[in-house]
Parts: sequence; C-alpha cells; structure tokens
Amino acid sequence: MKNDGELKKLAQSAKNRMKTGYWQGTKTYVIPSVREEATLSYSMEEEMYAKVREMLSENECVIDPIGRLMDQKIYDRMSPTARTKYVLELSKVYVRLKERFYREKSRREFQ
Repeated sequence: MKNDGELKKLAQSAKNRMKTGYWQGTKTYVIPSVREEATLSYSMEEEMYAKVREMLSENECVIDPIGRLMDQKIYDRMSPTARTKYVLELSKVYVRLKERFYREKSRREFQ
C-alpha cells in the first residue's frame, strides 16, 4: 500500500495549490469559433450527399473521402485550429451522409 501514501501526498499537494490560488495566474486560451465557415446549409449538404452517393456507388476503395468533400478555398483561408475543426466537422457530416446512403440503399433493396 505504498502507492496509497504517494497518492495522498499528491492529492494534498494539489489541494494546497488550489487553496493558494496557484492556477489563478495561468493563461486561458480561447479557441476561435469557425461556426460561420463550418456550418452547412441544406443545399450544401445535399451537394455533399450527391458526392458521397457517387463515391460509395462506385466499387472502388475511397481513401480520402474528407478531402473530396472539402472546399479547398475555405480551407486555405483558415487558421490551423480552424482547419482542424473544419476537418472534424466534415468527418461528422461524412459519417452522417454515409449512414443515410446505406439506409436509403437498403430501403431500395427491400422494395
């Protein structure tokens, strides 16, 4: 139970730092919002769905689906943080559209 003693010491040390306001002087970083550029209108999402449908309908292995959906002009204007967020948002959209494609495909097969 040697680790329990060390854990208690570390916890006490952290508690003391909080009491003395150690963390009050640290800087906080605000991540800029890219909502304006990352949000998709209905028509943009439908255009992307058409691209996703085309990609998945072909019998080839798609290596870069996010790169194919990405608007390079928007991407080039963004900061590195905004680029990361844009790619993550696109990946969420791609997953949603891919699921939609397979749902619609399975419905067509059952009809």
